[in-house]
Formats: sequence, structure tokens, C-alpha cells
Amino acid sequence: MTATAEGGERAWVLHRYPYRDTSLVLELFTRESGRLGAVARGGRRPRSPFAALEAGRSLWVRWRGRGDLVTLLQAEEQGEVLDFTGMNGLILFYLNELLLRLTQRGDPLPELFDVYEQTLQSVALAGRQIWALRRFERRLLEILGWAPDLQVCHHCGRRLRGDDARTWYYWPEHGVLCPDHRPAPGTIAMPGGGLTWLAGDMAEGPSLAWLPGLRRCLERELRGHLSARPLESHRLLAAYLAQAGQDHDQRSTG
Repeated sequence: MTATAEGGERAWVLHRYPYRDTSLVLELFTRESGRLGAVARGGRRPRSPFAALEAGRSLWVRWRGRGDLVTLLQAEEQGEVLDFTGMNGLILFYLNELLLRLTQRGDPLPELFDVYEQTLQSVALAGRQIWALRRFERRLLEILGWAPDLQVCHHCGRRLRGDDARTWYYWPEHGVLCPDHRPAPGTIAMPGGGLTWLAGDMAEGPSLAWLPGLRRCLERELRGHLSARPLESHRLLAAYLAQAGQDHDQRSTG
């Protein structure tokens, strides 16, 4: 990995952690260079220009160096600061955790960068949280080359049509099975329309009735690439929802 002596490039902060006495390591997701580990020297000092950099911030960055960690030279915030409080913050943590777990440093993924940025804006500005998450998960699998073919039945080749209201079966890591085949172990029953949405451009929101099944399909697919270690963001989300439910019950009976 070489220095960017001129110009720089766009990046998002995925994570930060202390480094040595006063510095920080920033995990950046850049458009042209992929994921990048960058040392912000003196970044924990209150007056450092790097002190306020945190997850969910869009930047223009320059660095120098080679190897696993480079040295951050410049980081300027770009555009509006998006709102990642409450549920939005947990979604941000989830998206960033997926990128940190499933991508490698130094692997350029400009298409995934654009999808990630679009997802953040959809969540923070348009409130399209669930739709945006399902679209991001499927696009992530597609770009990394892990998305199964959802266009035809894995066994007989029958093509899936958008107007097919019958139940098909999502088969993680394999594809789909049409209604004429016995469901294999681990398959997830889904309306044909829901699978057609997942296989398409996902430009419009899916039917609300499809959302639980879509979540199960994509969660099962991603789990196969995350090894045995569970996502920390899932644990925090469950705790957040449990607390939100408890607060709602207390208000209802108070």
C-alpha cells in the first residue's frame, strides 16, 4: 500500500481504538483503496485535528506509508454530519461490523463503497432502515461473490417469475428450490415475489409481509461467512429492543 502524496480520496470511519500513548488507529473504508488501517498520531490529544473523528463520519483523507498500518496525514469532514443516535447508531455499528469482518484491508471495492454510502444516507435521512439493511446485505454478498443465484430452481432450472405467488424455498449457499421439489434441510419458505425482489435491483421497497422471511434468508447466508463468532451488534440490538419494550410496558401501566 503506497502513499497518496497528491489529492487524497473519500473515506468513511468504520472504527477507532487507542494506539500507544496519545495516538489512534482508524479503520477507514476508502473508495479507491478499500479498507485501510491508519495511525492518527497524537489523535487522542484534545486539540488534535483527528480527535473528533469517529464512526459514521465522511472524510477526505491523505496518508503515507506501506504495510498493515499507514500514517494519516490529513482528514477533512465532507458534507452534512448524519444522525446516528439511537437505533440508527446500532444499524451503523452492524454495517461497520460486517465490513470489518468480511472484507480485507487493501482490497478496493468502489461499488461496495457506493452501496454503503447510499445505505447510510437512506437510514439517517430517509428513515428506510429495514429496507436499506436487506438491500445492503444482498449487495454485500453479490459484490463479494457469495450471493447464490435466485433466478432459477437449483434442481430443475425452472425460472422464477415475479408474478409467481406460490411458495419457493431459499437454500443458503445454493440458491432456490421451486415448489415441485421437496425442501432441503435448512431451506426457508418464501413467496416467489419476495425472492424476485431480492434477485432484482431492489429500487423500491419490498412488501411488508416479505420482510421477516428476507431477514431470515440473508441472516442465514451471512452466518455462513462469519465463522462461529457472533456479531456484537446483534447482541446490542437485542438488548436495545428488550429495553425499549420494557420502557413501553412501564409507560402503558404507569
